[in-house]
This record gives sequence, C-alpha cells and structure tokens, in this order.
Amino acid sequence: MTRKILLVILLLPVLGLMAQIPFWTIHPEYTSIKIIGNGLYVVSQNGKYGILNAEEQIVVPLKYDNISAFSSHTALLYEGNKFVAFVNDRGEVTDVANKEYVPQAGCLFADGYLPVKNSDGCFFINAKTGKAIGPYSEERPFVEGYAVVKEPKSLKHIFDGATLLKCLSAETGKPITISFNKSEDDDLDFISTASNGKSIVVIKKRVFEYDYRNGVITPLSTDGTENKKSRVFVTQRPVVPVKTEMGYAIHLKQGSLAFDSLMRLTGIQYNGQEFKSFEPPKEIIKEIKSPFKCLSFKDTDLLGLSYKDNDFLPAQFEEIKLLWGNDALVKSDGKYGVVSVDTKNSYRYMLNDNLDIGFEHKAVKTNVKVLCPPYMKLPLMSLTSFDDNCLINTDTRKETSNVESVVLSYECTLSIPEKIGLERTPCFATIGLNYDGLKFVPREISFNTWYINNYTVELSKHQMANQILDVDVLVKNSTTSGQAFFKDVSIEAEDSVSCSITKITEELYNARLSGWKSDKVNFNIDVTEDGCPTITYGFSLDIKSHNDKKNQQESVSVEKPVSQAKVKRAPKKNQAVPKKEEKKKFVL
Repeated sequence: MTRKILLVILLLPVLGLMAQIPFWTIHPEYTSIKIIGNGLYVVSQNGKYGILNAEEQIVVPLKYDNISAFSSHTALLYEGNKFVAFVNDRGEVTDVANKEYVPQAGCLFADGYLPVKNSDGCFFINAKTGKAIGPYSEERPFVEGYAVVKEPKSLKHIFDGATLLKCLSAETGKPITISFNKSEDDDLDFISTASNGKSIVVIKKRVFEYDYRNGVITPLSTDGTENKKSRVFVTQRPVVPVKTEMGYAIHLKQGSLAFDSLMRLTGIQYNGQEFKSFEPPKEIIKEIKSPFKCLSFKDTDLLGLSYKDNDFLPAQFEEIKLLWGNDALVKSDGKYGVVSVDTKNSYRYMLNDNLDIGFEHKAVKTNVKVLCPPYMKLPLMSLTSFDDNCLINTDTRKETSNVESVVLSYECTLSIPEKIGLERTPCFATIGLNYDGLKFVPREISFNTWYINNYTVELSKHQMANQILDVDVLVKNSTTSGQAFFKDVSIEAEDSVSCSITKITEELYNARLSGWKSDKVNFNIDVTEDGCPTITYGFSLDIKSHNDKKNQQESVSVEKPVSQAKVKRAPKKNQAVPKKEEKKKFVL
C-alpha cells in the first residue's frame, strides 16, 4: 500500500499539541560516520577523518587520513600510513609521532595497551598515561589482562639474543611470577596467551596449567591425576611452536597442544585419546535495540523512518546504514548524518525583555529568548538569526526552567538600523527556532528603537580677519559608557560661503568660513560616529563690520543654533531603501 505523506505547516498556536519531532544530531555533511558511543562520532569529509560530539563540535580536527575502530575505548590516528597519535572515547588525543611506532599487524588497544615496534624494540603503549613499557625483543598482545613478552636477560645479552620469557599484568604493567618448586626465570620455556583465566606454561620441558585468578600452577597429565608417570612433557627445549592452518601447535612426548592465531589453547591431543577441544571466550556483543524502523515506499527508492511504530520521517533518505538506540545513521543528498527524536509545542520570542532599545553607538548588546512549554528539551534547541543586523553569540547560551516554561536565551548584538531617528521607531529582527532538526518558520520580533544622541556641539572663540571667519567648535560626548568611538565632524554652509573644518583635539575643531554675502551666515556642523546616523547641528552667525580706518576691527555676534539636532542618514550603497510597510516574505 502506497503511503501518502501530507505535510501541513500550521502558523496558528499549537499549545497542547504533542508530536514526535526529528532533529539532526549530526547534520548530513559527511562521507562516513561511525557512532563511537559516549556522545562521539567519527566522521570523514574530503578524505580526512576527525571526531565530532553530539553538538557537532569538533573534538578531533578533520585532518587524519584514517581513524581505526575503537578498542579498549581507544582508537589509532593515522597520517598517510603512519601511526601518529591515539584518541580515547572522551576525545583526548595523545601524540606519538616522534616515537616512530609501528603497531603490530592487526592489533588495536586491548586491556588498555597497544603493542608497537620501533628501532629500539617492542613496546606496549598505555592508553591512560601515553607512556610505553619496554623495550622487549618480542611480545604478544594483551588478552584477558595479560601479555607474554621476551626481554634480554641483561644488558650484555642484548646483542647475543639470550632472552627471558615473562608474563605482564595489565593492571600493574609489571611481570607476574610463575614458578614451580625451585624453578628460576631461565627455566620458563613457554607461556600461552590467557584463555578463560588460564595459560599453558612449560618449565624445563614439563607442561603446567597456570590459573591467573589464584596463582596456582598445576602439572598437566594425560589422565588428569597427579601421577608422575602421566605427566606431560614437550619434546625439545627451547619450545618452538609450529605454524598450522588453524594457528600453532606444540609437540609433546604424549601428543600435541593446539593454539589459535593469538596463541590461546584450543585443544589437546593425547596418544590413544580423542582430541579435546577448548573454545576461547566469545566477545559479548550487546543486542542493538532501536525504536526506529526503516520504511520503504512503493513509488520511490528513498527510505523513511518510523519511531515506535509511528511514521516519523517520510521518504527522504538514500540509505539507512545503522539503527542504534535513539540514533539512526542515514544518508541524504549523498552525505551521512545522524537523526534522533523528541517532541515540541508552541513557543514565543522576546528581544531585550520586550523593552525599547536605544542605540548609543552602531551596535547594542542585548538578549534574545525563546519561551517554550516545560516538556521541551533545552539541549535540543537553538536560535538562528535571519538578519545581518542581529548577531547571536552562541557561546552565551543560557537555560532556565520552571513549572510553566523552559527558556533558552542568548546574548546578541544588534546593529543600528538603517532607518533610525531621535524618536522611537518600530524595527524588526527575524529569528528562527531550530528544534530537533526542524527549522521553524522564521518570525519577526517587533521592537521600538531610537538613536541616543550623546553629542553636544558648541561654538566658542571667534575671530575674523581679512574677511575670513575662524570659529572654535567644541564637540563633546557624554556617552554613559564613557567609551570613545571614532567620529567624523564636517561642516556645510550655504552655496556662496566657502568653509572648512580642522581637528585640533578630540573635542576641539577649528572652522573657517569666507565669501558670505549678507550679515548673517548659516551653516551646519555634522557629527557622524562610525556606523551611526549623521546628526546635524544648525548655527547662524550675525556678522557686523565696522569700517574703522584706524584699526579696521571686525566683530561677530553669535546666536543660538537655528534648530535642534536632526538625523541625516543616507542608505548604504547599492542597497534600496525598504518601504515603510514592506515586510519580508519567507518561502517554506
């Protein structure tokens, strides 16, 4: 039966409506994703690998050519074919590039240790400390908490190859003592890899079973008794395991011992008796239980998801590679992402706690909030600004909750609007709520704003000589923050008057005027702070000339400014001035 998917967008309040909501834990931007667990994901992009957390923050930069599978909560990092570092499941990276380590073929961390080699010998790297124990002349990986190594008997034996066989404990990183009667280190000829808490050991050709749990060593016999005549011996010393199709074998006087590729005991064959097999303990793999189900559709190759038997996402994925807990690994538009699920309901925005906003400079810091019902999960929410003049600082995320609602808030920076005056003017900021991967309809938050003019312009000293008027102009800033910002001060006069202005200090300017044709000179002083509207201050000077032939003095009388400060602001270049009643339209 073909499923019919009907998507209805309701712009009306939906208070009281509960629904299952998808969201991207990891957005579909990656060539591959491996779910590590512990909230981390191995991702690849453009041929490089790194690690993200559930908030899509980069825990390990996407710069590695490969990241191995995680084993013992640790993975290997490669650049080219070179092992350069390892990372734990908390995203902590330990660099080992300068050690020139080469991991043993097919080996990863086990019991917290990684077997490696370099020009100095064999070592085990500790996943917690990053330190290496060794060197050894030979080693086998840790299994069940123990590893078998060979090391030179002493410094003088490094070159002649004489070695001692030892068994290391993962708990201490040091050898344990395995002995029988008066045996010494030289007498230990062979130790198998631990299996089911036990190892086969050979001391002076005699074969024993060693129990790591209680430290008891028991002679191996063909009849399972302590009869000395039935005790098992190897054929030669030193003991050299023989390679077989299934692993290795050691020949006995009474038969043979079989081992797998990790040198774990798999069976015993005694002369005249049936082969007795042993199976190493199998790794327990937890069953993956997922509330998701993959949905296929008759008329498309794309796949969808249901959550707890309810249709959750319609056909939109090219592939669903992995279902795990509340996460589903999906492929969309050729890239992989991780989808999860939760619920939603109605919401409303607040900007600056619904108070009017006055701009002292080109930007003001305030807050933007979204108020949601108490059952919405704050960690799954984020806000997006759709306006260039509203910048949300995501690092300032703040979450609060009570019995009535949950509130997500951010500090935000509002740039001064293009259309702003000294009186309150309505403005808008368009904000969108992202919740569980849904991008809600962007909505306009309306607020009143105005420009707080903290500048005062005064005329002080005036002098006139040779028909040139010098005027000292004081431009003062009484900004409440006391912070100084760059400003531009200019002068404009009527067409017949030539004028210029020169900065003397931050507050003092010198204006020069000439060429007036009447006894009254009208001019404007424009003050423009960087990014803010221009404020125009109008002045009128009454000029009276006295043609005293003796001293030819000239005087100037100054009246009050002809007008109050006014805003004069042109639109940005190549940007049309929006109509007063025009509203933005969003296509869903």
